[in-house]
Amino acid sequence: MAGSVISPENLLDLCEQGVQKALAAGADQAEVFANSGRETEVTFEKNDLNLARSSSETLFGIRVFCGGRLGFATSNRPEDLAETAAEAVAMAKASPADPLNGLPDPQPLPQVPFALDPGLLELDAAELTQLGSQLVEWVRSQDPRITIDSGSFSVEEDTVAIASSTGIRANYHSVEAGGSLFGMAIDGDEVGSFAYDGDSVQKGADLVPALERAFERFVQKCVGALGATEGESFRGPIVLPPDVVEEFLGDLLFVLGADAVRKGKSPLAQKMGSLIASPLLTLVSEGLGLPGYPIEPFDREGIPRQITPLIHEGILCNFMYNSYEGRAAGIPSNGHATGGAGSLPGVGPACLSVAPGTTPLSELYAMERGIIVTRLSGSSNPITGDFSGVVKGGFLVKGGEKRPILETTIAGNLYDCLRNISAISQEVTVFNGTTAFPALRIEDVSVTAG
Repeated sequence: MAGSVISPENLLDLCEQGVQKALAAGADQAEVFANSGRETEVTFEKNDLNLARSSSETLFGIRVFCGGRLGFATSNRPEDLAETAAEAVAMAKASPADPLNGLPDPQPLPQVPFALDPGLLELDAAELTQLGSQLVEWVRSQDPRITIDSGSFSVEEDTVAIASSTGIRANYHSVEAGGSLFGMAIDGDEVGSFAYDGDSVQKGADLVPALERAFERFVQKCVGALGATEGESFRGPIVLPPDVVEEFLGDLLFVLGADAVRKGKSPLAQKMGSLIASPLLTLVSEGLGLPGYPIEPFDREGIPRQITPLIHEGILCNFMYNSYEGRAAGIPSNGHATGGAGSLPGVGPACLSVAPGTTPLSELYAMERGIIVTRLSGSSNPITGDFSGVVKGGFLVKGGEKRPILETTIAGNLYDCLRNISAISQEVTVFNGTTAFPALRIEDVSVTAG
């Protein structure tokens, strides 16, 4: 890999220097979060190699407080830390005060080894090009009608570090590699619906098997979309395959953020401990990561990540907090500050899972009449829960037969759908090491053909 990554120890030292420079510039409190990374990427377009590139970047984000006033500035040059710190302090002094502003105190962090596989660290552009070319050729050999519109294969090494005037000190070093494809099947004048799939891993031995599984799914999606005919209009069940579940849960994750609760944008604000979904549904923020794919043990503020059940057997258990939202609610942060060196801390999960159910996938699809949603394009309102979207590349299941259908509209309400989950598959698919989802069947959704 070309370029250079600052070592975890040196990056942490630079963060600590930045903290001292910010305090010297007049900050009451200061925090420096940094990332240093490098990436080698090979891209494909129109079934052929496009380009190979390597890049590296280091970025420092300096957050300061002066009398409860917030300032934030970034720099990609260690030698500019004093100037950047002074800029952050100047911004703070010109900002309104907020009594909730401030940095968290340090907490003990678990001892987690760095995720560094030498086999991935040594992967270079030539090897990526060879791997990508072989896999693209393999995909096209499965069916000559498949066209790869675009694809990429990459390896990324990343170091993160954080230091604060309250005593937080943490760093982490990782490497991952992966790939993805975007394309369709073309049969004469018929162009099937677009499909996408991919995966990433942290161990070299896992890379090819993971990509082969992802690209087998890609082939099935592309070829399965050919021969689409008009669907049917009805009200009934839909099935969300694992790769669609994340999109379905997007609005739910928004309203489970403590910032949405504080701002009056979460209809779940007063429902802690209440049944808000089918008892089949258990949703967990997985803390340190899924098995075989560890992530840094601290969040964007250096607070320990922790396993946090959000919904357990349909009951709302927790909201997600960073330190600001924790102070606003009068409780500690539960390690859900998101973001990087280029942004202020947000709120959200770093790793998410839905617990598997008891229904085999084959039985989940065995509907008298229903829709399999393979891709959805539409709009939604997380506050009301109302959504409407066009299913692309979907399937109609009727009387045990499954056939591809032309674009079909589905509409409903997220919170009704959560209560109407009737089955969850035994099988779970892990995506990019950070999400693990089964398939869901949801009843009583409006389906409109044409």
